[in-house]
Amino acid sequence: MRQTGTWGVVIPVKCGAYAKSRLSVPRVSRATLALAMAVDTVAAARAALTGPVLVVTSDRRVAQDVRSVGACVLADPGRGLAEAVAAGLDALPAGARAVLLGDLPALRPADLLAALAACAHHERAFVPDRPGTGTVLLTARAGSAPVPRFGEGSAAAHDAAGHTRVDLDLPSLRTDVDDVADLAAAQILGVGPRTREALAAAR
Repeated sequence: MRQTGTWGVVIPVKCGAYAKSRLSVPRVSRATLALAMAVDTVAAARAALTGPVLVVTSDRRVAQDVRSVGACVLADPGRGLAEAVAAGLDALPAGARAVLLGDLPALRPADLLAALAACAHHERAFVPDRPGTGTVLLTARAGSAPVPRFGEGSAAAHDAAGHTRVDLDLPSLRTDVDDVADLAAAQILGVGPRTREALAAAR
């Protein structure tokens, strides 16, 4: 099932040697796992949305693989996450816009749609991560603009910046993966095919 309204979504993705420094899985590189999770996230977003899904990255392999699942790609300006998100938002057409994390390997298209529908009731909104302190989805309706404040404590920062907190029972959306405990939680929910493949190769 796809959306009835049109959202443009930015997904910033950092892979390579510096990706997911807190995620250590024997016999699988962090770069391989980060790439797999990003592709599964993008594929789920692309399955849900009729509007543009724009991945901001400086990694050629990421660009190649997300294009294969239907995403557009914008070169990361290389000045950190805030600048990457800002560049992506500026590149989207006018309308409702959102920022989605790229490390949601269990994401279900229906859950993303449900979250966007709930967030659409507010001028600006965000969905917190599983612990409630981070942010997995940041949105703004047409005519408004998100105010990105990603980083440690982003939920409180987005609240302070004027976004309405939208707590939803959507674990596939709220389970971002930064460490092995997060990965275990995502595996219980059921990760996407690229992440399953990466983890299977490590066994």
